[in-house]
Amino acid sequence: HTPSVPEMQHFINRESLEQCKPGVIIINYARGEMVDLEALREAILNKKVGGAAIDVFPTEPEKNGDQLKTPLQGLDNVLLTPHIGGSTEEAQVNIGIDVSDKLISFIETGNTQGSLTIPALTLTMQENAHRILHIHRNIPGVLSEINTTLARNGINILGQYLRTNESVGYVVLDISEAIASSAFDLLKEVKGTIRVRILY
Repeated sequence: HTPSVPEMQHFINRESLEQCKPGVIIINYARGEMVDLEALREAILNKKVGGAAIDVFPTEPEKNGDQLKTPLQGLDNVLLTPHIGGSTEEAQVNIGIDVSDKLISFIETGNTQGSLTIPALTLTMQENAHRILHIHRNIPGVLSEINTTLARNGINILGQYLRTNESVGYVVLDISEAIASSAFDLLKEVKGTIRVRILY
């Protein structure tokens, strides 16, 4: 999917359609704003474009009973599916499986691949280690304070994995021995901490 940003507005337009080979087929399953539908209509009527399949529109029906209105309606060689790709029975089953798999992976390993709120990390389980997950505000000094806290409690770090985004940091720590409750409580007190969890 392309992002919904101003630079992508009418990315497919009269000029870009003119540069295409005659008979090109336009498929848009990304963003409704990407294609200038009036320009596409003209190109189809002029036989520059051989056809189109469009699943997303600048304005889409909001609920059952709302009508889809687009300048492409009634044209030959045009397939219009009003953003239903994710609503098929198969898609809904696959979405449920995917979400469940990601949740189980997070619970078992701390993986956050595909998360929108926590930076993405993909990890495997580490044998003979104990894993701690630490979510914190993305501010200077957090990692240093975590490491100092563990060192003062005689805990060796076997592996450390950090990812950040603009506002959140996520560090996964594999340590050599089970952490005492007193050291765990100190990790909760690290500046900027949002959540700490002992995984295994």
